[in-house]
Amino acid sequence: MPAVLFDETVRLESDIDYLGAERTEKLDAYLPPKNFLGPAPAVLLIHGGGWRILDKAMERERNIGYVLAAQGFAVFSINYKLNEVIRDPNTNEITSEVAAWPQNLYDCKSALRFMRKEAVRFNIDPDRIATMGGSAGGHLAMMLGATTQVDEMNKGGLYLDQSNAVSCILNFYGPHVIRDRKISPFGGETPEETEANQIAASPATYINENFPPIFIAHGSADKIVGVEYSRELAALLAEKGLRYWYFEIGGAPHTFHLQPEHMDLRPLVLTFLREQLGEPVKAG
Repeated sequence: MPAVLFDETVRLESDIDYLGAERTEKLDAYLPPKNFLGPAPAVLLIHGGGWRILDKAMERERNIGYVLAAQGFAVFSINYKLNEVIRDPNTNEITSEVAAWPQNLYDCKSALRFMRKEAVRFNIDPDRIATMGGSAGGHLAMMLGATTQVDEMNKGGLYLDQSNAVSCILNFYGPHVIRDRKISPFGGETPEETEANQIAASPATYINENFPPIFIAHGSADKIVGVEYSRELAALLAEKGLRYWYFEIGGAPHTFHLQPEHMDLRPLVLTFLREQLGEPVKAG
């Protein structure tokens, strides 16, 4: 089915500064129609792209922003610091890169805190915020939820007087562990340092009884982040007795939005958000 990429009732505010004047990365706010009463539950949306490429206004992010905002959930789609890559001029293959880690996570933390700091401005509830993303964005969304009480991960970024709490997570085909990378996107001058960085950047490292409820969606035909990642994550969560919703979409590839041809995910995602964040309230 055609993806929803626009809804005239949704109020879109583009390119909002959340990292300071010296930073080029901005955020887009998809705000619910005026017939919804606030304060609205909110979603922090993090784009994918292997921690290296893509943007807050890709088709997937616009689809999610308009679909969720039309149903009363405010969505904040962000850009964050990306890795700098060096490519072979003949093959275009990546030969090395300068990792954005941990600044990419700190930017996401800053966005979460910015939403709370500006809750009145955007008419959102600071106590009802989900994190959501696909691929690398799903990884960062999980990192936000897994490290709410990890001091080392909460010391960077802006608005440090605001809470790092996350009510729930939606992870679309993102890795819960960082491994099997020819070139590590998380840096390291030596094999030992590279391994340490990958452990530190793995959500699984921090999953404990405080891990928020999580919605997981993964395509069985994913050739980039194999579906075994999400199967392993679901098994880990089950072993720890944690709450999760797992949906494996038969035949779906790596990248999809809320309306892939294989399965309409909108009812499932909206049900999860309503259960975790509460039902948005309409006037009248």
